[in-house]
Amino acid sequence: MTDTADIEATKMYISYNHVHQLIQESTPRLKKFNPDLLVCLAGGGLVPTRFVRTFLKEPGQPNVRIMSVVLSLYEATDSVSTQAEQVGKEVVRTQWLDYTSTDFTLIGKNILIVDEVDDTRTTLHYAVSELKKDLENQCKAKGITVEESGTKFGVFVLHNKNKPKKAELPPDVFNDDNYIVAREVDDVWIAYPWESNDIVYHTKRAVEQGNDVFLP
Repeated sequence: MTDTADIEATKMYISYNHVHQLIQESTPRLKKFNPDLLVCLAGGGLVPTRFVRTFLKEPGQPNVRIMSVVLSLYEATDSVSTQAEQVGKEVVRTQWLDYTSTDFTLIGKNILIVDEVDDTRTTLHYAVSELKKDLENQCKAKGITVEESGTKFGVFVLHNKNKPKKAELPPDVFNDDNYIVAREVDDVWIAYPWESNDIVYHTKRAVEQGNDVFLP
């Protein structure tokens, strides 16, 4: 049985300041992708998505639109997750984009999927695959091909864990332009600030580990 103190010692604490600066540092690549829509994978992607929108804002231009989806996946014990929860390996979709009531189309859009971490890649794979299915259906309804749609998909995460993945992303997403990662890390337990119920202690640990403000 793993000792609680041992687990605590291995956690990588990330502060809100650090998240903010990671996204600021990634802004040139985010602007190069030039998203028309941010698809937030809630809940881990909620705060990063809002920060991304701040840095994408251009004077005199409207904010980039945000839509949220809710996908649940709790991995087995061979992964160091951000939360100590375990249930199967199946993605459960509890909230998705409502195209009917919003009259919104994916056609002709640059769509950036935002989450906090690329762990096993299962959830990101699911999100990309399902959005592509939606695009195919919308293209069929318009009598055009997906290639003619002009739609582009991308991914942004704060951290990618360097470990074997349980799913892959298609080549048109997993490339230097469309797959954007702020930091590559080992397979460690990442403690994000929005998961904490003691932000003072959390920030103190982040500072001690050098995961707070980084000065130029």
